[in-house]
Amino acid sequence: MKLKEKIIVFLLLAVVPIFGCAQIYNPLPGLCYSDKTGSYVCLNKPIDIPEYDRGKTCVMYTQNEEEWLLCMDSDNDHIYDPYYEIREEIRKRLDQEQKLRQIDLRINNIA
Repeated sequence: MKLKEKIIVFLLLAVVPIFGCAQIYNPLPGLCYSDKTGSYVCLNKPIDIPEYDRGKTCVMYTQNEEEWLLCMDSDNDHIYDPYYEIREEIRKRLDQEQKLRQIDLRINNIA
């Protein structure tokens, strides 16, 4: 082998393992994989979602007592909370992550 080819082979053997193992791969939307941790649910951290203040919102956006009562019912948050869908998505992802962690613990306990 020529010296140039030996240098190229050495660089490939030295550089590829260092940089190739640190990458996080997204096989499916919302699912991440890395060699270190395996598969897990990716959580995109939301950008400053304010807490939902039901009382303040209901006072500001209702015009009569009937609307106010409907607004104060937590079953109607999907109507009055502007960040409801984002909060619901975060809750679902956290539940999925918790379930995956429980499964992982069970597998580790068996092994």
